[in-house]
Amino acid sequence: MEPLVSPRIIAVEGIDASGKSTQTDLLAEHFTARGLAVEVRSFPRYDSFFGRHIRALLDGTGASTAHDLDPRSMALWFAMDRWQSFTASCDADVLLLNRYTLSNAVYQASRLPDQVGDELFSWILDLEHRVLGLPEPQLTVVLDVDVDVSSTRAAARAEQQGATPDVYERATGLLTASRRRYRSAGEHVANLHVVDVTGRTPGDVAGEIRLLVS
Repeated sequence: MEPLVSPRIIAVEGIDASGKSTQTDLLAEHFTARGLAVEVRSFPRYDSFFGRHIRALLDGTGASTAHDLDPRSMALWFAMDRWQSFTASCDADVLLLNRYTLSNAVYQASRLPDQVGDELFSWILDLEHRVLGLPEPQLTVVLDVDVDVSSTRAAARAEQQGATPDVYERATGLLTASRRRYRSAGEHVANLHVVDVTGRTPGDVAGEIRLLVS
C-alpha cells in the first residue's frame, strides 16, 4: 500500500534523551498558535504490531535483544513500523516526527565499522524512502547533546518510570558513534540542521528551531 501524506513534514532527531519529545511538543505549540493543524508521530510506535516487538528487543525481555539481532534485520523492524504508520493519510497542515528514517540509518550504521556502516546507512535510506515510499521531510532538526548528558538523562527518566535504560541507551559506544553520524548526516540528507542543546534551556533551543522553520 502506498503511503498517503500531504502536509509539511519536519523531523526532530538526535541521540537518546537529547530533548526530542520536548522540542517536538514546543514546535507543535508554535504551529498551533498560528492557526495550523498539527499532528505529531513518535517512532517507534510502541503500541503498534511492529513497535511492540521493537520494545521487547530494546528492553531485552525476549529471547533476543536489539544487540543480538544484526543491524540490517533490526532496521527492517523500525522501517516497517514507520511504513505501517504512513499507510493512512494525514489531514494536518504540519506533521512533526519525533525520530524518523535518519534515526534508523544512524543507529544501525553506527553498530558497524565505518565503511560497512556507510553502506548500510545508504541502504536504509533507500529502503525507507525509495522502496517503501516514505516521504522525505522538508526539514530535519538534529538535537546535538554530549553523550554523558544523554546517559544521565536516560537513567533519570528510566528511574522515574520505574524501569531501566534500554540496551541502546546503555551502550555508550553506540551513542558516541551515533552522535558522530548525526553531526555529519547533512552530507547525505538535504535540509538538515544541527542544533546544539548542551547547557542550553529548552526555551533557548526552541527559539533557534522556530527560526529554522519560519
